[in-house]
Amino acid sequence: MTSLDDLLTVQDLDTKVDQLRHRRETLPERAQLADAQAALAAAEGRHEECHGRLRALRSAQKEAEDHASLLEDKATAVQGSLYDGSVTAHKELEALQAEHAMLKEHQAEYEDRALELMEQAEPVEEELAGIAAEVEAAKAEVKRASAALAVAEAELDAQIDEVLAQRAAAVEGVPDDVLRAYEGLRTKLGGVGAARLEGARCEGCHLTIPSAQLEEVRKAPPDAVVNCPECMRILVR
Repeated sequence: MTSLDDLLTVQDLDTKVDQLRHRRETLPERAQLADAQAALAAAEGRHEECHGRLRALRSAQKEAEDHASLLEDKATAVQGSLYDGSVTAHKELEALQAEHAMLKEHQAEYEDRALELMEQAEPVEEELAGIAAEVEAAKAEVKRASAALAVAEAELDAQIDEVLAQRAAAVEGVPDDVLRAYEGLRTKLGGVGAARLEGARCEGCHLTIPSAQLEEVRKAPPDAVVNCPECMRILVR
């Protein structure tokens, strides 16, 4: 076996590593994890929006209850003035009675408003609980998908490491200058820097080499680095 045959082995192993790395980047488990993460983000967004609506309702309810409580305190104070004997004038008593009635009326309005808001909040609380359950289920799915991806990645990483070990052994039979030339071409030419010459065809570009140039290629020494005149890849004869 010539050093160029070893180079073709390196090329085959590099291609295999590229394929394994592509598989790793395009694992279906990766897409499943992305979908699960998107579903979780959507559920958390709905949860935040629903929680915001509930906060607004509870805040408005508390405000109404506070107003009702304040009015109740004022009404109680007025009622005390009505019956503690401190006011004896008829008109003043009538004014206090009117004020008391008005305060109790407004108190009732705020209490009704607070009750209405509480009733509005109940279905929102139920909705929030349902969304919270969705969030937890989505988190569980993200965890499951993450674990599945980790397993799939580990399996491919082991395969990549095995192929890289084989490549390291194969590279020992390739001269440094040939390897440098190969790696430069491989970078420029889509991952393929060396190709077999099959008959008159380069297996790298799949083009037929003109007869005059083919004759020069065939006359070259076995270990001589000869490039395909069409694609410039190193030809292994």
